[in-house]
Amino acid sequence: MYRSSSTRYALIAAGLAVLVTLATLAAACSSPAQATPTPTRTPRPAVTVAPPTQPSATAMPSPTRPPTVAPTATPIPPTATAAPTAAPTGASYTRPANVNPLTGLPVADPKLLARRPLMVVINNDPEARPVHYGFGQADLVYEYIMEGRAVTRYTAVFLGNESERIGPVRSARLVNFYLTPQYDGTLVASGAGKDVRWWLRDKMMGEMGLPYLDEGLDDQSDNLYFWSLGGLAQYRTRLQTSTAGIRRWLASLKREQDPKLRGFAFAETIPTGSPGKTASISFPAAVVWSYDASSGRYVRSLAGTAHIDAASGKQLSAANVIIQTVSHEKTDYVEDDTGTTSIRIITVGEGPVTILRDGVAIKGTWKAGDTSMPEFFNAAGKPIPLKPGTSWFELVAATDTVTVN
Repeated sequence: MYRSSSTRYALIAAGLAVLVTLATLAAACSSPAQATPTPTRTPRPAVTVAPPTQPSATAMPSPTRPPTVAPTATPIPPTATAAPTAAPTGASYTRPANVNPLTGLPVADPKLLARRPLMVVINNDPEARPVHYGFGQADLVYEYIMEGRAVTRYTAVFLGNESERIGPVRSARLVNFYLTPQYDGTLVASGAGKDVRWWLRDKMMGEMGLPYLDEGLDDQSDNLYFWSLGGLAQYRTRLQTSTAGIRRWLASLKREQDPKLRGFAFAETIPTGSPGKTASISFPAAVVWSYDASSGRYVRSLAGTAHIDAASGKQLSAANVIIQTVSHEKTDYVEDDTGTTSIRIITVGEGPVTILRDGVAIKGTWKAGDTSMPEFFNAAGKPIPLKPGTSWFELVAATDTVTVN
């Protein structure tokens, strides 16, 4: 086929263009990759996720995870940490290996005493009084005023005896921060105010290393260490525990150990004192202790009626009643929805004490350190011996009215 010169030239030019294009593509494939150009559209801003809110005062975090938020108020340390100025020595503090350092009574197996004391917080609202369990087996019981001064609460201490039922278990208070280390004990309670919980978890448990079993009232799944009786409306009375359940918890954490307690001074001989047949204390539900000569013990009345142990049906009693005057300080730690604030009851330092035993009242001074049990001294600086048996402590303020006859 015949083509004109112009046509041939056009075809040649086209062919050359194709060759140039192919060469350019080959060069591009063999050259290094180029950076991706920056997009002109503004990227989507990152989403900020708010941290979880702090649990409320009634929420129950895991007992092994202390909160990280310090109290809103400046914590106040104990007013005194000094050890007793008159260190007691002698036979009154010497005891056989099978004698309970808290009661002065023998136990069947000395291994029972090589365990941590269990310190269980027990309710004293009017609804709880007919169903008080565990007091009959406790070695010691502490009674103290609550915020608002409307009711008292208890901390029962168990070492030598077992109790199949203890309760109703309720929330802890600042006094438990001072009491628990003095016995190298295990605190057992159901909740606490936000600021009080900080003291118990971050300071007592976190820094001092003391076990703290904090159970939620609404945890119906826990039937290993606690159990509940009644529905949600019975929050004042429903939570129960036992010494076996608490010991099981301690064993699971490998936290059981011998506290090597110094113990109290005990003697059968009655110390010199004044008549002490009865003692009344101006708590909201008036407490009266009356000496029963037939048993050699003081029987307890509360709000004008005999205080009954629900397990035995008998009136509660004690070999010793220890009326200990301790500091009661105001705080701004809010305890409830009404804005009532916690009282800091401090059992560290020293102060007046009246001990009732065998119908006699002995006045003296109590002294205790941060991690040492209280001791009791007469005016001459000699130890005041307790009667072997159980003791009730009444922690009173200097402004409370105590009448001993």
